[in-house]
Amino acid sequence: MRRIHRVLAVSLAGLAVVLAACSPGEPPTTGEEHSATVSHVHGAVVDPSGEGFLLGTHEGVYRVTADGDVSGREGSVVFDAMGFARVGTSLFASGHPGRNTPAEWGDPHLGIIRSDDAAGSWQSIAFAGTRDFHALTGTPDGTMFGATTDTAALLMSADLGVTWTETGAQVRAFALTADSSGRLVALTPDGVMVSDDDGATFSPWDGAPLLVVAGSSPDGSHLAGIDSSERIWVSSAADTTWEQIGTAHGAAQAITVTDTGALLIVDDSGVTLLPSPSS
Repeated sequence: MRRIHRVLAVSLAGLAVVLAACSPGEPPTTGEEHSATVSHVHGAVVDPSGEGFLLGTHEGVYRVTADGDVSGREGSVVFDAMGFARVGTSLFASGHPGRNTPAEWGDPHLGIIRSDDAAGSWQSIAFAGTRDFHALTGTPDGTMFGATTDTAALLMSADLGVTWTETGAQVRAFALTADSSGRLVALTPDGVMVSDDDGATFSPWDGAPLLVVAGSSPDGSHLAGIDSSERIWVSSAADTTWEQIGTAHGAAQAITVTDTGALLIVDDSGVTLLPSPSS
């Protein structure tokens, strides 16, 4: 399930953005395929500054405005922003160095780096040069969870990524997300797994679709995902069921959701903003 450094047919300089609006009763879609080139998008989050969204890519972090415009790279440093996640108002990433990455961030793995100014600048805070996190997430109370490429042991941090301990679970997660109910969700080759005890144990999420990407809103009230059949699904912290609300096009790269339930999706057709299914 790993999709490292895969180049897709979408352009970040002129990245195609579809603002999708549907007539009543018509399922939303991410639109048709567009042409151009861009490095793979590893993750998407709602911008902590309230100015749209941020994309973690193979070439750094880029902004998508609330109007759907894709601007240039945030900050001046180029790096492979894997494990891209927002926890509170801070951003976290892992991955690999780029052509002008500071030496203190580490090589060949970035460990954990953190930004407190919406990706304008970053600092290394843990595992510089030694560990590669492909999945990071955080709960609304600030507890972080991470999955690395060197072990199946899930890691947890209670101090915003500075120190980490093993939770006790062995889970091969290629994506992690969490909601305000305390539910930690892991996407694995064996399906969607869920933990209600801070990652100590996991069990299958009965009835969950076979998700390949997932995300949660900053307040943890909404969950969203796309399955292996390109279907878009939503759930909530108050529910254990998933509702299909639309269709993506091609390989899904990233999804995130706002506190009001609006969605940002990155797939083979480009970047699409979808309104909340309840709106």
